Amino acid sequence: MDLLRDFGTMTFASRLKRLGDRLKAEATKLYNDHGVEFNDSWFLVAFLLSRNEGLSVTDMAEMLGISRAAISQMYKAMERNGLLVVHTDDRDRRRRLLYLTEEGRAAVTALEPIWNAVGECTETLVKETGQDILKALSDIEDELAERSLFERVSDHLEKQAE
Repeated sequence: MDLLRDFGTMTFASRLKRLGDRLKAEATKLYNDHGVEFNDSWFLVAFLLSRNEGLSVTDMAEMLGISRAAISQMYKAMERNGLLVVHTDDRDRRRRLLYLTEEGRAAVTALEPIWNAVGECTETLVKETGQDILKALSDIEDELAERSLFERVSDHLEKQAE
C-alpha cells in the first residue's frame, strides 16, 4: 500500500519531494562509495561555483529560481565541511561572495564523472517511462508562473462558497 499514490494529485508535491529525496540519497551514497564525502543536497551550489566562482547567495537564488534561504542552508553546510569559503566583495562591503576551497574544487573534480553518469542514467530512466516527464514538469512550472496554486485554490474555494 502506498498512500501517497492512492491519494492522487492531492499528494503531488509530497510525491515529488519523496522522489527527490530518494534520488538525492542514492546520489550521496554513490559519492561516498567512490570516496567523496559529499551530500547531494549541496550539488546546486557546488555545480554553480565550479563554473562561476564568486557568486552571492542572491545571484545563485536568482539563477536557480529557488530561495536565498535554501542556498544559505546549502552553502553553510559546505562551509562547515571545508568545501567553500565566504569573502566580502571588495567593491560592495555588504555583499558576500562564495568560493570553492581547494578541497571543494578537488571534490568537484572527483564528482564530475559521477554527475555525468547520474545525468546519463537519469536520462535513460526517464526515456524508459515512455513519458516526457521533463516537458510535463516544465509545463507545470510555466502554468504556475502564469497563475499560482494559491490563486487557483483560493478562486476554487471562493466559487464553492458562492
